[in-house]
Amino acid sequence: MTREHERQTMRRALWLLAATLGLFSVLIVNGRPLFYFDTMGYYEQGVVALRSLGLLPAPEALAGGGGGATPHTVDGSRSPFYSLLAGLLAAVSAFDLLILFNVGVLVAAIALVARIVRRLYAPALDPVAFAALAIIAGSFGSLPFYAAYLMPDLLAPVLLITVAAITAFGRDMRPAELFAAFLLASIAIVSHLSHYGIAAAMVPAVALVAVLAGRRRWWLPPLILLAVVAVGYGQQQAFRLIAAKTVKSDVVIQPYITARLIQDGPGYDWLEANCPDTAIVTCKLWDALHISDDPYRLTASHIVFETSKRLGSYRLMTPEDQKAVSDAQVGFFKDVLKDMPFAVAGAFIVNTFKQSAMVSVDMTIPTEQIERRNRVVTETLTGPLVRGRLAGDRRWIDTSVRLHRIYYAAALLLSVVLLLGPGLPKGLRVFGVMILLGVLANAFVCGGISQPANRYGARVVWLVPMLAAMLLYWSARPPAAREKL
Repeated sequence: MTREHERQTMRRALWLLAATLGLFSVLIVNGRPLFYFDTMGYYEQGVVALRSLGLLPAPEALAGGGGGATPHTVDGSRSPFYSLLAGLLAAVSAFDLLILFNVGVLVAAIALVARIVRRLYAPALDPVAFAALAIIAGSFGSLPFYAAYLMPDLLAPVLLITVAAITAFGRDMRPAELFAAFLLASIAIVSHLSHYGIAAAMVPAVALVAVLAGRRRWWLPPLILLAVVAVGYGQQQAFRLIAAKTVKSDVVIQPYITARLIQDGPGYDWLEANCPDTAIVTCKLWDALHISDDPYRLTASHIVFETSKRLGSYRLMTPEDQKAVSDAQVGFFKDVLKDMPFAVAGAFIVNTFKQSAMVSVDMTIPTEQIERRNRVVTETLTGPLVRGRLAGDRRWIDTSVRLHRIYYAAALLLSVVLLLGPGLPKGLRVFGVMILLGVLANAFVCGGISQPANRYGARVVWLVPMLAAMLLYWSARPPAAREKL
């Protein structure tokens, strides 16, 4: 081994050490993994699925019945893939290894981009330093909070990174690289229902950007993304078939779209103008909304999840009516959109901008209520599921929000300047544009269809400083080191 090779090995080791410390900094400081209300839901649904398939013995029924599903329905709002993974790890008392799975998929996606950039544009570029710097930049933002999170949220940025890579480099990628990107994107899309919506929403953008970037094999990126979307669709259909065959139940997606339209106004106005009408299924929900006159009952989260008579509606209906309203939500959206297109479009735009500004990590820090809800998961971990050090005094969250916002704004400004400046290969420019469009797509889907929430914004916003670091690393290299542009 030459002295230069030894120095390179040492530099890479230091880069990897710094990236690892940054990535796991929150886990180290907190002392335990972070978790959310729905952490238990993935655990329970996974265990129930394994028992239904005969892969686990079936003792007494689990509390919660698999996350709120009625006896003849299965909740399809959670990912079957991620639930099964959670159930398998819980079965061997290693539920917290979900963290390593999430982080491993993310690191693989960033490393793939680094290797492609090196091969296409700069053979002398160190992919380890390039990828490590990207992770370190993200670690000054929200990334380490999601790296410690026992939820599938870290796989949303994996989807955005791989879609950006396919769009930017797809026509020049080798078959093995294309397969790796497709595989990583497929893992991401089947891990959360919102990822399916994000991928579908990005298909037109990918096709347009691919055409603008050049006519040669422009069809390849959108074709691969359509294949990824097909994987997400296939999971849903397979889940419905298996649920019908094994537990004789129908799969029901919670009526997030209906609830969102009602809270935003167009859905409420449409129901007010058309109900009561026995021919309109969603009028059943309209009746339930008037059990109380509390204005907070009209918020999307209360409509979908609340069970009290003061704030509840959907959950107070019969199981049959709940299923009917859930199944009708796409049709309800079409009806409202047809009658009030500008109002619906305006609501989506407002929610997208509102979601884009929500970047706090507060929803990754468990409360006492979340800890109590997740006690059943404790037996499946390598240690107790407790809140950890960060939950003690939450005043630090406000400071972190202010610092993070300044950091993200500076990173966005730097990214835009570098993307518009000279010296960048076309592929890197396209990659950067697609990362920024992906962050907007996440805001559009999560804010417009679900509900604007800090959890959804913070899970992807760290991609902006990651992008800035990548572009800065390239731009800061001496001209002699830029072999191919």
